[in-house]
This record gives sequence, C-alpha cells and structure tokens, in this order.
Amino acid sequence: MKRDNCFDFLRFALALNVVLGHLTIIANIPELQQFHFAFRTHWSVTGFFVISGFLIAQSYERSSIRSYFIKRAKRLLPAYLFVVFACALGLVALSTYSVADYYGSPDFWKYLGANICFLNFLHPSLPGVFELPIITENSVNPSLWTIKIEVGFYLIIPLLMIGLRKCKRPWLALLIIYVLAVVYRTGLNYYGDLTQTNMPIFLARQLPGFMSYFAVGMFGYMYKDLFLKYKSYLIVPALILFAVEYYIGLEILTPLAWGIVMLWCAYSLPALNNFAKYGDISYGIYIYHGPLLKILLSVGLFTAIPVWQASVLYVACVLVVGLASWHLLENRFLKR
Repeated sequence: MKRDNCFDFLRFALALNVVLGHLTIIANIPELQQFHFAFRTHWSVTGFFVISGFLIAQSYERSSIRSYFIKRAKRLLPAYLFVVFACALGLVALSTYSVADYYGSPDFWKYLGANICFLNFLHPSLPGVFELPIITENSVNPSLWTIKIEVGFYLIIPLLMIGLRKCKRPWLALLIIYVLAVVYRTGLNYYGDLTQTNMPIFLARQLPGFMSYFAVGMFGYMYKDLFLKYKSYLIVPALILFAVEYYIGLEILTPLAWGIVMLWCAYSLPALNNFAKYGDISYGIYIYHGPLLKILLSVGLFTAIPVWQASVLYVACVLVVGLASWHLLENRFLKR
C-alpha cells in the first residue's frame, strides 16, 4: 500500500546531506571545504529529530509497550552494534599500534564499552587509528553522538505520551516542553560563550536541548489533521522565520520553523511517497559513512585520483554499503 507521506525520502535526503557535510569538514582538502556552507549537518540532525518526534509518537500509539520497545530495538541495534564492533575489530589494520598492543590497549576496551552503551563522547577514538594530518579529527564515527539522544527519546516517549493523552490541552504541555528546551539550550550556549568553556556547550547538545525539535514532531502527529488543513499557509512564514533566525544566529523559533518545513515536505511531495520500496537505507548510510570516509582518506584515495572523482566514488560506496546493510542485516531483523 502506498504511503501518504515521504518521510523515507526526507530521511534519505537528510542522511545524504550529512554524508556530504562531513566530506567537506573531515577531509582536510580545500577544494571540498569551500562547499561546507551548503551542507550544514545541524540542519539534518535537527530534521531527523523532528521526524522522530512524529514517527516515534505514532509508533508508540500503534503498539503495546512491549512491542514498541522490541520494534525500536530491532530497528536501532543491529546496524549500530555491527558498526561499533566492525570498527573496533577491523581498524587494527590502519592502526599505528601492533596487533598485540592494539587489542591490549585500555583505549580499545574503553571504546567498546563506551560505544556499546551509546556513550560515544566518553571515548570516540581507537588506539593509533586515524592519526593522519589529512583527517581533521580522530574520532572513529562522528555520527554516533546523536544515537544516544534518539535512545533517550525512545525511553521517555511512553511517559510523555501517557501524560499528553491525560492532559486537557496537550498542545500547551508541548509548548511548555518546547520553551523549557529552548531556554536550556540557549542558556547553556550563552554561558559557554561567556565563560569560554566547552562543558556548557556540550551539555546544550544533549537531549533536553533538542526536545524542542522532538516536541514539534509530536505536535505534528497529535494535530496532524489540523496541520494538513493549514500547511499551505504555514510554509512561507516558516521559511522566512528560519532564514531570519539563521541570519542573525538565533535558534529560538527555528525548531518550530524547521519542523513545519519538514512536515510540509513530508505531506506535499506525493511522487516520493514510495521512495523506500527497494530499501530504507537512510539509517545505514548515516552510521557507516563516517568510518568509510576516514578509511578512504587513510588509504590515500583522495590523493591517488582527482578529488571530485574520489568524492563521487566515496558517495557511491556509502550508498552501496547502506543498501547492503538494509538487505543483509537491518531488514532481516525487522522481519523476525
């Protein structure tokens, strides 16, 4: 049955933007870095959170509590654990350490422990891996920091939905969540800039700060009919608001504006509603592309052939890996 939305296409487009954005950031190549302005990964990450707010609220209400958590685990864990273990075990081939020193290093076990628990930020790197000047930083997988935020949202959504359904005015509760999240994020960022310390800025990038985006997605789900009725009147003001706040460097009403844009696109591009009929590869390309890029940089692909050819080859490899992951791993677990 054909879907009434194109969330699958949107997730693919957002994931591809992250792929290209990281290509312009991670590869220390001037020809690529000049295009960083066109591929802001923050837009993709926050767009994912809006879509998650909508789809996860919907998933919860269509499931029992047990089946909800089983479905979330089956969708998230197989590919995530595979990429963590594959990198930990396989990247010894690129390490400056000997095999014995690599597997015997405390850093190896710290990486495994932290990443299995979704705490990538505690230990994002492996011993002796990706320590080359051509790579701007040595974390193994720069995308995994968002997964703990998704997991946190998955865990609290049952409580949120139960509470919202008991409220006489769910929209007011979502508005309060939105405002508190904006205050949390803005306040910590301001304090971090004021004191020139990193910890407040790091804390601002955690789940409470992004709840404004999730809340907009949840509102879209709970008031879907109302949104669809007025979406044609909302899109232009939303785009203007998004552009204005981006220009002046604010992120107060941006979650609302960006959420409207995401939901408008999801229900206004019917030709793309069946985009993922051959495979939902957005999650795969999102979590595999970072290590793959760093591997190709480490083995010298971007110096062996022209940069643009190497870039096209890299994106093609990401798509193939994502497709293989869907058919050989992710979809098999979902069908069980």
